[in-house]
Amino acid sequence: MKRLFQFSYFLVLALWLAGCAAVERSPDAEAALGELPASYRGELPCADCAGIHYQISLFPDGVYTLSAVYLGTDEPRRLHEQGEWALNAGGDILTLAGGDQGPRQWRIVDEGNGLEMLDLEGHAIDSSLNYRVQRTGQFVSEPLENRYWKLIELGGEPVDMTEGTREPHLVFHGEQGRLAGFGGCNRLTGEYRREGDSLSIGNVASTLMACVPGNDLEPRFQAMLENVAGYRVRADRLELLDAGGEVLARFEVRHLT
Repeated sequence: MKRLFQFSYFLVLALWLAGCAAVERSPDAEAALGELPASYRGELPCADCAGIHYQISLFPDGVYTLSAVYLGTDEPRRLHEQGEWALNAGGDILTLAGGDQGPRQWRIVDEGNGLEMLDLEGHAIDSSLNYRVQRTGQFVSEPLENRYWKLIELGGEPVDMTEGTREPHLVFHGEQGRLAGFGGCNRLTGEYRREGDSLSIGNVASTLMACVPGNDLEPRFQAMLENVAGYRVRADRLELLDAGGEVLARFEVRHLT
């Protein structure tokens, strides 16, 4: 009985390792997907809305970002996720691992110019509707400057605001080298200097509003700004980095109308 248990254990372990190896990033990724980074966009069917607008961005280091906007609803729902992408051994199936619902698979079509969504079991969706997103002519990524960046993660912890409260954010005003934003209680102003991927922030000041006792988000937010030494924009996500390249905070872009 013990031998049978050991055999079963090692069999399961071997199958698990084989599955992991099957989705390792292929050295021939550009042969399957074309030049990276790459962006894909498209509107896919939705069971309870008018459609879902997808944007997927793939980066050469194996990171992806995905945004989905549910159309035709009273309050548009938005989904953002970031994780790691991988190809199967055949180079025709793309796996995105990082979402709350587990890994999702897409079939690479049109010589890397399109991605076709597969079902949860990795099979083609039996439907006459369109489940494909198409590669954009140019890679789509937001600029650092003159964008509204909403804080979503600080010190490795998600930032969740209660409904009706103003969200912490930053805006880098390019022409003046001026920083503006909101820390969770007070308005923020400051200066910044950018050279390539290096970024420094200084002379940060804030208004002196009375804040909710026990809320340490704003002081942690301001302390983080003092340690910024670099940045990275991944499609619609901004990461502020320390001198060692570690992520201090993450933001997502919001297009205000």
